[in-house]
Amino acid sequence: MNQSKVSKGSVWVGRILSGLAILFLLFDGVLKFFMDKLPPEALEANAALQWPMELMPVVGFLLLLSTAIHLVPRTAIIGAILLTGYLGGAIASHVRVGNPLFTHTLFPVYVAILIWLGLYLRDSRVKTIISK
Repeated sequence: MNQSKVSKGSVWVGRILSGLAILFLLFDGVLKFFMDKLPPEALEANAALQWPMELMPVVGFLLLLSTAIHLVPRTAIIGAILLTGYLGGAIASHVRVGNPLFTHTLFPVYVAILIWLGLYLRDSRVKTIISK
């Protein structure tokens, strides 16, 4: 990671923002392996999205893999792109079933903003890509 053009303060704010998103994604990815042990409210919320329960471990694996790719500095941009695609699918799922806009449907957008803003603040490569 080239930090020659990134201040220490910017790097730390970026790490904190990225860390918040990563913690949520790791939590969500791991939970997908334990769907049968979740409280009834969580199972109802998942059922409302109409995703088959037997696919949740696959979805969790893909989420954890994308998050792991994002955690490696050299591949962080690729991971952010993969996570953006994953979160886009989450948005589509919420739109399809008519979930509330600001609390459910746009929540993946908030996570994506944390991912990209955190990466922008801590990795000069993203600033270079955006400025061209």
